Amino acid sequence: MNKKLSVFITVFFVCVCAVSYASNTPLTYENARSLAMGGVSVSLADDEQALFCNPAGLYLRESNGYSLINPFMAENKDFDSVLGAIDGLSNEDTAASRGENMRKLRAVMGKTGYRNRSNMAYYIGKTGFGTAAYYSDRETYSVENPVNPRLNSRVDKDMVFSASIARSLSEEHMLFKDKTSAWWGATMKIATRKRADSSYFVRDFSALTPELVKDTDSSGTTMDFDVGGLWQLNNPFNPTIGFFVGNILGSKFSSDAGKLERQFAIGGSIRPLTGDAERNKRIVLAAEYWDNGKEGNFFTKVRLGSEIKIANSLSLHAGVRSGYPTGGLSFAWHDVRLQAAVYSEELGKRPGDFEDKRYAFGAALEF
Repeated sequence: MNKKLSVFITVFFVCVCAVSYASNTPLTYENARSLAMGGVSVSLADDEQALFCNPAGLYLRESNGYSLINPFMAENKDFDSVLGAIDGLSNEDTAASRGENMRKLRAVMGKTGYRNRSNMAYYIGKTGFGTAAYYSDRETYSVENPVNPRLNSRVDKDMVFSASIARSLSEEHMLFKDKTSAWWGATMKIATRKRADSSYFVRDFSALTPELVKDTDSSGTTMDFDVGGLWQLNNPFNPTIGFFVGNILGSKFSSDAGKLERQFAIGGSIRPLTGDAERNKRIVLAAEYWDNGKEGNFFTKVRLGSEIKIANSLSLHAGVRSGYPTGGLSFAWHDVRLQAAVYSEELGKRPGDFEDKRYAFGAALEF
């Protein structure tokens, strides 16, 4: 076996062995296209998603590109009702106001509100280099316990600065009886986090304000590394196999601001339409396994995705994530890119336990 390939595979299995399983919220960038395709990205690292989900894909870039405006927002179906109930709580300490507060909270009892707003500025070069500055503001609210209502609030404000490189293994080798090209990539990143993670009971409601709920009282800064690889088989279906190990060190922000959860992903994609290059790119199918530190069984971590290019500027996406269907579309015109997605996350341990349906929208101006 090629010596470089042997070393690469050895590093891969060492990194896999380093993956841990934990319950903290991971810091992950996913654009609306990826979410619409069920979250597949490790074997389809052909856009800015590669900066966070498989740096090896940067080597496949055919031209330079940069963007300063790349906003994204995801929100679940209960966010407005849950946040509206919280914002509508009265801080008057009277029997009438306490009764009204209880009525508002019981209306959203058992529901979870989630919203993520972010922007990423990035540069990707055709020489296998990329850098990014990413900011994310995630809010999660829930109300539980109808007898003695408790309001749970978590706000994470994260910022990441990263630099990535990608290189090819110089010699072709054989895999499944086909000539195969391979690439590897690595990312170094510095991340900062501000966090508010609190619970409030009935006795606290008189002093509760929307500003207090979102006040970040803990913070930290850390550094970590990602590695990834891609193998592309030289046959009419262009099958691609990818893997990714993120946050290898599992670095902590601080004792109360959480840590960067280790991530592991492996998967493959094919393009079933044979023929010329333009026809071959019209349909792509992918299947991946993602472990990003969240609790759950095997079926919550399997992702399936597909993309159909119906015109030069329009693509349709569909997939399965955590056992639930996903869908969306992408529109690209000159330097403008618009993406929309509908998807679900499983908040329980098995598909069907607690579906959290979400909607995502992203826009980018790339030059």
